[in-house]
Amino acid sequence: MAATQQLEDLVGTLEQSVGSGLAYFEGPGSTSKVKLGRYGPREILCQMVWWHQVTLEGLESVASGGAPYRIYASVDEMNARAVGRFAAKNLQQLLAMGREAHTKLVKAAQACSDPSAVILVMGDGQSRSLQQRLEVIAPHWQEQVKALQTGVEDTGPAHKFGYAAQNPGQR
Repeated sequence: MAATQQLEDLVGTLEQSVGSGLAYFEGPGSTSKVKLGRYGPREILCQMVWWHQVTLEGLESVASGGAPYRIYASVDEMNARAVGRFAAKNLQQLLAMGREAHTKLVKAAQACSDPSAVILVMGDGQSRSLQQRLEVIAPHWQEQVKALQTGVEDTGPAHKFGYAAQNPGQR
C-alpha cells in the first residue's frame, strides 16, 4: 500500500512538473534566446522529450517481459543525439511529442506492478528503476525551466537526471 501511494505521489508530481514545463516551452520559452551552455529552450525540450520516450520504451519493454532500454553513451552524448534526432521537428511537433510521451509514461507508470524493476541501463552500466526515474524526472523538468527562466544553470540534486547527485564524480 505504501509503495502504491509513493508511486501515485511521484506520478502526481511528474504531472504538475511536466505540465508546467510544457506550458513554459509553449509560452515564454518559445521565443526565449537564453542559452544554458550550448543549448537553448528548443534543444532542452528535445532532450526532455527524448528522455521521456526512452523511459517509456524501457518501461513498456520490461512490462512485456523484455529487457530494459540500454543506453550506450554518456548522458551528455545522448542529450546531443536527442537534439540531432529532433532537428527537423518544429516546436509544435516537439510539444505534441512531449505530451504524447508524457501521457503514455503516466499510464504505463500507473499500471506498473513493480516500480523497483530496472527499466534503463545507462552507458556506465548503472541501472535505473521506474521509481528512480520518476524521482528525478519531475525535479529535472523544474530545474531546467527555472534555469531557462533565470539564465542560470542549476546544479541541484536532479541536475543531469540526478546521476551526479546519486553518483558523485559520475554522470
